[in-house]
Amino acid sequence: MAKRIGGIWRYAAALVLGLALPGGPARAEQPAFLAVDLGSGSVVAERGGGAPHHPASLTKMMTAYVAFGALQAGRVSLDDTITVSERAAAQGGASLDLRPGERITLGAALKAMIVRSANDAAVAVAEHVAGSEQAFALRMTEEAARLGMTSSSFRNATGMTAAGHVSSPRDMALLAMAIERDFPAFRSLFSSRDTTWKGRVLPTVNGFLGAYAGAEGMKTGFTCSAGYNLVAIAHRGGRRAVAVVMGAGSSAERLGAIRRLMDQALVAQPVAGRPLSGLSNGGGAPPDRSLEACGIARSGRSSGPEAAVAQRRAMPAGWGLEVAFGRDQGKVRRDLDKAHRELRGRLGGGSAMVVIRPRDGMLRYRGLIVGLAERRAVDTCLAERGRAGEGRCLVMTPTMLAGALDDERRFKMISAH
Repeated sequence: MAKRIGGIWRYAAALVLGLALPGGPARAEQPAFLAVDLGSGSVVAERGGGAPHHPASLTKMMTAYVAFGALQAGRVSLDDTITVSERAAAQGGASLDLRPGERITLGAALKAMIVRSANDAAVAVAEHVAGSEQAFALRMTEEAARLGMTSSSFRNATGMTAAGHVSSPRDMALLAMAIERDFPAFRSLFSSRDTTWKGRVLPTVNGFLGAYAGAEGMKTGFTCSAGYNLVAIAHRGGRRAVAVVMGAGSSAERLGAIRRLMDQALVAQPVAGRPLSGLSNGGGAPPDRSLEACGIARSGRSSGPEAAVAQRRAMPAGWGLEVAFGRDQGKVRRDLDKAHRELRGRLGGGSAMVVIRPRDGMLRYRGLIVGLAERRAVDTCLAERGRAGEGRCLVMTPTMLAGALDDERRFKMISAH
């Protein structure tokens, strides 16, 4: 296991050190980036800053901007109670696990949307402010045009990939500066390290806040199509800068890019550069980063260590058995394979799979045999428990299996952010 962890860290370090910023090696599809000195508004570093990209959850910055405007105008209040709709509760990806009919205040939903990147909370906010997510998305696009975000249009409040839902590093820098300028009272939401829901303290998904000295905030974003995105604000020695990375191939590459950009932007002497308003947006379609970010080839087939981050495993039909559990993934896999060989005949087949189970701040692994008939699963497990003890197996109903896969999916989406 130690060798495996070491290998993962070496892989992450290689991505950071091989980043194609000035001085680094190039790769076929490089991330776009931009850094702006907030004191002067000058661009101090840029590559593809006006190129179109899928914004992913950077979208929630505009969702927040529109909601802040409604709050400032007195049309809504942070204390407003939202009744969660079926549509909001059904959102995939990162979520607060809101249920239809559940109640949440607008203030709590906004904080969960920013701190946890919760898609269900984002849709709840949009529906409360504008009546529907579609109407809210129109307001988002109108506000983008008013702010001079000439490459940006929005189709939803979450950032889930959709035709015509697009932005650029330039536009996202403009948006970050607009939030700072127009709504300073809400700045702390983007620097919050955690939020609380139902008595649980939930940490931020924005790793930049704890990884860079002087970090102040903003927002992460991830989908397979977008890759790994980040808007960040930081200060050093009385100077402040905003940096944007869009289309990185991993969270490690994204963080490495932001570190380098901030170091370049926050040097002791400001670097003379053109104003952000002088950078033009380009046209064309946003690049698809699915291969780099998730190992999903253009044909739709997936491969590579990050392929499972955004893909939901296919739900196995029928019942299952848990026959192995523990912290050591390799041992869980070996125990699972052994049990599957021994029980396959009585179970009538089935498929073996290992799923992640986050628990008490630690990762555990579950070895499951799935795709079983109910009677075979129950009878075989009862016989095995009588023979080898209560810990030999656990019967998993279809609902339990769905819950196990959802636990894994949520963990991977949060980790990706």
